[in-house]
Formats: sequence, structure tokens, C-alpha cells
Amino acid sequence: MNYCILNRGDNMNFTELTDEEFRKFVDTQDTKNFFQTIMMKERMEKEGIPVYVVGVKKDDKVVAASLIAETSHSFLGYKSFEAYKGFILDYHDKELVSFMTSEVKKYLKEKKALRLFIDPYIVNVTRDMDANEIEGEDNRDVAQYLHELGYVDHPDGAQVKWTYCLDLNKSEDEIFKDFKSNHKNIINKCINKYKLHVRQIDYDELNIFKECTESTCLRRGFPDKSLEYYQDMYNAFKDQVKYLICSIHLSEYKESLEENNRLLEEKISKLSDAPANEKKRENFKQDIATNNKNIAYVEELQKDHDDEIVLACAMFMTYGDEVVYLFSGSYEEYIKFNGQYLIQWDIIKYAIENHYKRYNFYGIQDVFNPKGKDRGVYEFKKGFGGYVEELLGSFELSISPVNGLYKLLKKIKSIIRK
Repeated sequence: MNYCILNRGDNMNFTELTDEEFRKFVDTQDTKNFFQTIMMKERMEKEGIPVYVVGVKKDDKVVAASLIAETSHSFLGYKSFEAYKGFILDYHDKELVSFMTSEVKKYLKEKKALRLFIDPYIVNVTRDMDANEIEGEDNRDVAQYLHELGYVDHPDGAQVKWTYCLDLNKSEDEIFKDFKSNHKNIINKCINKYKLHVRQIDYDELNIFKECTESTCLRRGFPDKSLEYYQDMYNAFKDQVKYLICSIHLSEYKESLEENNRLLEEKISKLSDAPANEKKRENFKQDIATNNKNIAYVEELQKDHDDEIVLACAMFMTYGDEVVYLFSGSYEEYIKFNGQYLIQWDIIKYAIENHYKRYNFYGIQDVFNPKGKDRGVYEFKKGFGGYVEELLGSFELSISPVNGLYKLLKKIKSIIRK
């Protein structure tokens, strides 16, 4: 990358940054996120996506920075650009935001840009677990100022606006205690009854992860990432990306069921013939019958499967102060084992042990629609405690007048389709 000063303001220079300058600055910022990292730049460049590293220096000190990627979209030779979760700067410094915006606009005009998308990684307004506004951060004035600078809301942005988070400022026991009863019961069953295992897989096993996510995406009608994407993320982020799988060992589960039956038989043998014990005896016998059905189910599985069966998987980013839950999958035929619950608990424990400040469950939808088709995802994440986080949202900045023509034609096309 050529290092060159592009413009000069009042003690401020807009410039291309070296990778090291970018990295050093971003590491000091509260709004740092894995999208705005040199690792992400390297991954995108490997896919052939041009990425520009720009920023602002004040008195030769970096005060703003951003990766800006060229998207695949084009119109009449004009290209769209996106600063994923950027810019990285103090959004309450109006002079800085204004300068960064005007200089980025000039910079991108030279690259025949149509428009630029940004989605700042800052909270819009603080909310509780039910998405009610509560006392805390309120950055709606930032959105207003962005509008004044020419940005317009882009509700169809690719990046999520509504996320779910869990602060990790308590002990492991205290955090588990705050889970909903159903979640605690399921996790305990995963550990004590099903004897499930969670482990991190390496590069050579990513096909196992891909098979699981692909199964889920086909079932739910979602597009899946390619195996190459998961491999590239692994290579780019190394130990900062984690791929976990949850599996059951059939022989271990069967042994657990048989041991439970032995304990139940002992309890029955110790009961006297008193009528008051008859209900207990019947309940124990029903539990044994249920265990026997499960043993028969395991024996059927053992005929056609290896001892270890993968139930679920999930991908996590560990960067800065947070662990972020990105993608996951689970096999429908094994959904009753609830492997995803144990994966979540395992990564939360990891985050606590490694002193991360929060766990980010990432995107949620249908926050205000209890009957929405994606409400279940919100309820699942909500069961672990935590709170709804509403980000500022996605914004579009027109770079070329041609963008107006593009929007007009898009609107006409939409009307015709109706």
C-alpha cells in the first residue's frame, strides 16, 4: 500500500494507513470489532475483494480509521463500498466525523464509487432483556448528525442491528444461576444424563462443521457459507476463531442409562410394601421403562453409526473484549439432545475464564413480534440472561449523482413487479 496524505484539515490529515498503524489504533478503541481488523482485510483480499485502509491523523496521531471494502455490486461502471462496522472513531466528535466523511467521499470519488455503506458499532439506546429502553447509553444524536452530513438510513443493510448480549462481570456460578430454569435443566441433562461432549475442532475437521451447518441451512431454507469461507476464516484469525462441535458417545450414553436403571432398581428394592410407597414404585418403574426405550434407540444407532455422533456445531470469534457467536448448525434427527445449549454454556465458561467482558449472542429478529417466525431464536438467547442491544443501524452515503438514478430505476422496477 502506498502511504500518502490525501488532504489536510485544521491539524488533521486524511491518509491511507499502514496495516500496523491501523492495528495499533484500533486496539485502543472501545468500538473495535473483528470486522475492522487486518485479519479480515487479508481474508477479503484473498477472495479478490479490494480493501482500503484509511484514517485521519491529528498532529501525526491516528484519531480515526476504517477498512473500506469494494463490494461486488456495480451500476454503469460505478461501484459500491462498505465499511463493515466502521468507521472506528469517536462519533461524538462532530468535527472529526464531518472531516472523515468529506474526505472519504473525495477518496472514493476517485475510485468511481456509487455509494458507501457504514454501520457504526455503537449502541443506539440501552435496552433490557425484553427490549425496553432503560437508563444508559443514548446515541440517537449521532444518527441525527449523520443524517445532517448526508447519510440516509439503510434498513436493508447486510449487518445486524439487533443483537443479544451477556455481560460477564459475575462468577460462573452466578451467571448460571441467572439462566432460565428450562435452560439450566437442559444443560444439566446434557452433562449428567446424555454425557455430551463439546470440543474444538481444527482445520482438518472443518468438513464436519460444514456438513452440520449445511444440513441446518437446507432444512431452514437459508444460504450457507462455503467450506472455503470457514477455512479462510480459520487461516486468517487463527486462535481468534473457534469452531466447536457437540457430540454424543453412544456407548457412554448407554452405560449411563444402564447405571441409572441399576440405581432405580435399588430404590425399588428398598421400598416397603406400604401403600404410601406404591406411587413411588410406579414412577421408578416408568423411569426404567423410559430408559429401556432409550437403550433400544441407542442400540439401533450403534448398528449404523460410529460411537461418536455429532449433534450440533457453532462458530465463534474471540476479539477485543468480547466473544461473538456467528454461525451454528444442528441435526434435526438429534435435536432432542439439545447440543446447542451445551455449546453455549461451554463458550460462556471459556469467555469467563479468559476474562472477556461480554458474550455476544449476535443477531436476533422479531424482537417486538411474539408470533414472528424468528422469535424462537430471541427466546433461546434470552434464556441465558443478558440484554437486547440495539445498534445504531446501517447508513448509506451517496458518492456519485448516479446513485440517484440507480435508486429511481430500482424503485420503478419494484413498482412494476407489484
